[in-house]
Amino acid sequence: MKRTIGIAAFVLLGCSAPAKGAIERQPATVRARLAPFETLVSPVFEKHCGSLDCHGATGRNLRIYSVNGLRLPNDAGLRTGAGDTSTAERIANYQSILGLEPERTEEVFAGGDPYELLVLKKPLAIESHKGGQPIRRGDDSETCIVSWLRASDQTPIDLNACTRAAIFPKE
Repeated sequence: MKRTIGIAAFVLLGCSAPAKGAIERQPATVRARLAPFETLVSPVFEKHCGSLDCHGATGRNLRIYSVNGLRLPNDAGLRTGAGDTSTAERIANYQSILGLEPERTEEVFAGGDPYELLVLKKPLAIESHKGGQPIRRGDDSETCIVSWLRASDQTPIDLNACTRAAIFPKE
């Protein structure tokens, strides 16, 4: 009898849903978007949203690391106002963006509407944003972020828009 209960418990545990709060993910599309985010998209968020009075603060749900904002602890002596944003900081920005709405972001990566994400709704003032409207409809920042969210083999990221959007303030 004990052996039967043990086997039944093993079978049930093996087929159970994830623990409460755990999320099942398909990480392949998420990993594929990291490299272009680091080089093209993170600089846009850093320039527009990463200052100390914005998302470059520890108390924010969406936390953006940048040269002019929050810095990760490091041995390189990087501090606010000094040194380029590190690879680790850009990866942390990526994780912060994806962690804001992980399931919705995955849906967008699979072809959903990027304008359903807070990462666009807030800066475009589609939804209330304490920081106002740092990104305007039709500007290079919007184009860059949307092209990254929609990127596929057939639809590449808009490199020119991302490059221009990372220059802030406009020169």
